[in-house]
Amino acid sequence: MEKLVVVERDGENRNLFGIPVCEGPGAVRLVVTRPYHEAGRIIEIPLDDVESIDDLPPHSPLGEAPRPSS
Repeated sequence: MEKLVVVERDGENRNLFGIPVCEGPGAVRLVVTRPYHEAGRIIEIPLDDVESIDDLPPHSPLGEAPRPSS
């Protein structure tokens, strides 16, 4: 399921969208799904930088910014 990962670095928040493939012990690995031109890229985010990880509703349109399901 696609997730919204909120990352805080240098006092700024960034929203990342993707599918976590590994969570721990010190990082989250995420296969990016949005924006489309970055889809398929794998990024590693230190757990200290992760503010939250939320589920996204299935089949949210690619043209709109997805919102957490909670």
